[in-house]
Amino acid sequence: MNQRDQWLLCDENALLKDCRVDAYKSPGPGGQRKNKVATAIRLLHEPSGISAQGRQTRSQHRNKTLALRNLRMRIACNYRQPQDLTQLELPDEIAECFQHTRPGSTEHVKKRLARKTGSRCFWPVAAFVLDVFDAAEGQLSRASDALGISTANLTAFLHAHRHLLAAAQIIRKAHGYTPLR
Repeated sequence: MNQRDQWLLCDENALLKDCRVDAYKSPGPGGQRKNKVATAIRLLHEPSGISAQGRQTRSQHRNKTLALRNLRMRIACNYRQPQDLTQLELPDEIAECFQHTRPGSTEHVKKRLARKTGSRCFWPVAAFVLDVFDAAEGQLSRASDALGISTANLTAFLHAHRHLLAAAQIIRKAHGYTPLR
Protein backbone atom coordinates (compact mmCIF):
# COMPACT_ATOMS: atom_id res chain seq x y z
CA MET A 1 0.00 0.00 0.00
CA ASN A 2 1.42 3.38 -0.97
CA GLN A 3 1.82 6.33 1.40
CA ARG A 4 -1.22 8.23 0.09
CA ASP A 5 -3.54 5.27 0.69
CA GLN A 6 -2.18 4.92 4.23
CA TRP A 7 -3.06 8.57 4.86
CA LEU A 8 -6.54 8.06 3.45
CA LEU A 9 -7.26 4.87 5.41
CA CYS A 10 -5.74 5.76 8.79
CA ASP A 11 -7.87 6.89 11.72
CA GLU A 12 -8.33 10.54 12.66
CA ASN A 13 -5.69 10.59 15.41
CA ALA A 14 -3.00 9.12 13.16
CA LEU A 15 -3.80 11.65 10.43
CA LEU A 16 -3.78 14.52 12.93
CA LYS A 17 -0.27 13.54 14.07
CA ASP A 18 0.99 14.47 10.60
CA CYS A 19 -0.82 17.82 10.61
CA ARG A 20 -0.19 21.29 11.91
CA VAL A 21 -3.47 22.42 13.50
CA ASP A 22 -4.38 26.11 13.66
CA ALA A 23 -7.50 27.49 15.32
CA TYR A 24 -8.62 30.91 14.15
CA LYS A 25 -11.54 33.30 14.20
CA SER A 26 -13.68 33.15 11.12
CA PRO A 27 -16.85 34.82 9.91
CA GLY A 28 -19.80 32.49 9.84
CA PRO A 29 -22.45 31.08 12.16
CA GLY A 30 -22.26 32.03 15.81
CA GLY A 31 -24.37 35.07 16.55
CA GLN A 32 -22.69 37.16 19.24
CA ARG A 33 -19.75 34.74 19.32
CA LYS A 34 -18.93 35.59 15.70
CA ASN A 35 -15.34 36.82 15.31
CA LYS A 36 -14.78 36.49 19.09
CA VAL A 37 -13.95 32.80 19.55
CA ALA A 38 -11.42 30.82 17.53
CA THR A 39 -13.61 27.90 16.42
CA ALA A 40 -12.44 27.54 12.80
CA ILE A 41 -9.72 24.93 12.18
CA ARG A 42 -7.04 24.87 9.49
CA LEU A 43 -5.00 21.70 8.98
CA LEU A 44 -1.72 21.54 7.09
CA HIS A 45 -0.75 17.98 6.26
CA GLU A 46 3.02 18.37 6.40
CA PRO A 47 4.08 15.24 4.44
CA SER A 48 1.96 16.21 1.41
CA GLY A 49 1.80 19.99 1.84
CA ILE A 50 -1.99 19.89 1.38
CA SER A 51 -4.18 22.02 3.63
CA ALA A 52 -7.87 21.96 4.51
CA GLN A 53 -10.16 23.87 6.80
CA GLY A 54 -13.38 23.48 8.72
CA ARG A 55 -15.34 26.53 9.76
CA GLN A 56 -18.97 25.67 9.15
CA THR A 57 -20.09 25.24 12.77
CA ARG A 58 -19.72 26.93 16.16
CA SER A 59 -17.99 23.88 17.60
CA GLN A 60 -14.22 23.65 17.30
CA HIS A 61 -14.38 19.86 17.72
CA ARG A 62 -16.94 19.50 14.90
CA ASN A 63 -14.90 21.85 12.70
CA LYS A 64 -11.82 19.68 13.28
CA THR A 65 -13.79 16.63 12.12
CA LEU A 66 -14.96 18.53 9.03
CA ALA A 67 -11.40 19.71 8.33
CA LEU A 68 -10.15 16.11 8.50
CA ARG A 69 -12.87 15.01 6.07
CA ASN A 70 -11.91 17.85 3.71
CA LEU A 71 -8.23 16.93 4.05
CA ARG A 72 -8.90 13.32 2.98
CA MET A 73 -10.89 14.60 0.00
CA ARG A 74 -8.12 17.03 -1.02
CA ILE A 75 -5.40 14.36 -0.69
CA ALA A 76 -7.43 11.94 -2.82
CA CYS A 77 -8.19 14.54 -5.50
CA ASN A 78 -4.77 16.21 -5.69
CA TYR A 79 -2.08 13.64 -4.81
CA ARG A 80 -1.45 11.33 -7.79
CA GLN A 81 0.39 8.01 -7.82
CA PRO A 82 1.58 6.87 -11.28
CA GLN A 83 -0.08 3.71 -12.61
CA ASP A 84 0.91 1.35 -15.42
CA LEU A 85 -2.26 0.40 -17.29
CA THR A 86 -0.64 -2.69 -18.84
CA GLN A 87 0.10 -4.21 -15.42
CA LEU A 88 -2.65 -2.70 -13.31
CA GLU A 89 -3.39 -4.53 -10.08
CA LEU A 90 -6.03 -3.41 -7.65
CA PRO A 91 -4.72 -3.05 -4.10
CA ASP A 92 -6.60 -5.32 -1.66
CA GLU A 93 -8.14 -2.35 0.18
CA ILE A 94 -9.58 -1.09 -3.10
CA ALA A 95 -10.56 -4.43 -4.62
CA GLU A 96 -12.95 -5.09 -1.74
CA CYS A 97 -14.89 -1.94 -2.65
CA PHE A 98 -15.79 -3.29 -6.09
CA GLN A 99 -19.11 -5.08 -6.44
CA HIS A 100 -20.05 -7.74 -8.97
CA THR A 101 -23.20 -7.11 -10.98
CA ARG A 102 -24.53 -10.60 -10.27
CA PRO A 103 -23.47 -11.80 -6.81
CA GLY A 104 -22.86 -15.54 -6.61
CA SER A 105 -22.46 -15.95 -10.36
CA THR A 106 -19.61 -18.19 -11.49
CA GLU A 107 -19.33 -16.63 -14.95
CA HIS A 108 -17.08 -13.65 -15.63
CA VAL A 109 -19.03 -10.47 -15.08
CA LYS A 110 -18.07 -6.81 -15.09
CA LYS A 111 -17.35 -5.23 -11.73
CA ARG A 112 -19.03 -2.07 -10.50
CA LEU A 113 -17.74 0.78 -8.39
CA ALA A 114 -19.92 1.61 -5.40
CA ARG A 115 -20.76 5.30 -5.11
CA LYS A 116 -21.28 5.53 -1.37
CA THR A 117 -19.48 8.78 -0.57
CA GLY A 118 -19.80 8.23 3.18
CA SER A 119 -17.99 4.90 3.01
CA ARG A 120 -14.57 4.60 4.68
CA CYS A 121 -13.03 3.36 1.43
CA PHE A 122 -14.62 5.96 -0.89
CA TRP A 123 -11.65 8.37 -1.00
CA PRO A 124 -8.93 5.69 -1.38
CA VAL A 125 -10.94 4.20 -4.25
CA ALA A 126 -11.53 7.65 -5.73
CA ALA A 127 -7.79 8.41 -5.58
CA PHE A 128 -6.96 5.13 -7.33
CA VAL A 129 -9.61 5.74 -10.00
CA LEU A 130 -8.18 9.23 -10.61
CA ASP A 131 -4.68 7.71 -10.88
CA VAL A 132 -5.93 5.29 -13.53
CA PHE A 133 -7.89 8.05 -15.27
CA ASP A 134 -4.71 10.16 -15.41
CA ALA A 135 -2.67 7.20 -16.71
CA ALA A 136 -5.36 6.73 -19.40
CA GLU A 137 -4.83 10.40 -20.32
CA GLY A 138 -8.41 11.29 -19.43
CA GLN A 139 -9.98 8.77 -21.81
CA LEU A 140 -13.03 7.15 -20.26
CA SER A 141 -12.89 3.98 -22.36
CA ARG A 142 -9.21 3.27 -21.62
CA ALA A 143 -9.67 3.91 -17.91
CA SER A 144 -12.82 1.80 -17.64
CA ASP A 145 -11.19 -1.07 -19.55
CA ALA A 146 -8.18 -0.96 -17.22
CA LEU A 147 -10.47 -1.00 -14.16
CA GLY A 148 -12.71 -3.72 -15.60
CA ILE A 149 -15.88 -1.64 -15.32
CA SER A 150 -18.25 -0.04 -17.82
CA THR A 151 -17.77 3.53 -19.00
CA ALA A 152 -21.24 4.34 -17.64
CA ASN A 153 -20.21 3.11 -14.19
CA LEU A 154 -16.98 5.11 -14.33
CA THR A 155 -18.85 8.25 -15.40
CA ALA A 156 -21.44 7.78 -12.64
CA PHE A 157 -18.67 7.24 -10.09
CA LEU A 158 -16.87 10.43 -11.15
CA HIS A 159 -20.16 12.32 -10.84
CA ALA A 160 -20.72 10.95 -7.31
CA HIS A 161 -18.90 13.88 -5.66
CA ARG A 162 -18.33 17.38 -7.01
CA HIS A 163 -14.66 17.49 -6.02
CA LEU A 164 -14.02 14.12 -7.65
CA LEU A 165 -15.64 15.35 -10.85
CA ALA A 166 -13.61 18.57 -10.72
CA ALA A 167 -10.37 16.57 -10.40
CA ALA A 168 -11.41 14.42 -13.39
CA GLN A 169 -12.16 17.56 -15.41
CA ILE A 170 -8.68 18.92 -14.63
CA ILE A 171 -7.14 15.65 -15.83
CA ARG A 172 -9.17 15.75 -19.06
CA LYS A 173 -8.25 19.39 -19.69
CA ALA A 174 -4.55 18.65 -19.13
CA HIS A 175 -4.75 16.02 -21.88
CA GLY A 176 -6.71 18.22 -24.29
CA TYR A 177 -10.20 16.73 -23.90
CA THR A 178 -13.53 18.44 -23.41
CA PRO A 179 -15.21 18.29 -19.99
CA LEU A 180 -17.32 15.32 -18.96
CA ARG A 181 -21.06 15.83 -19.08
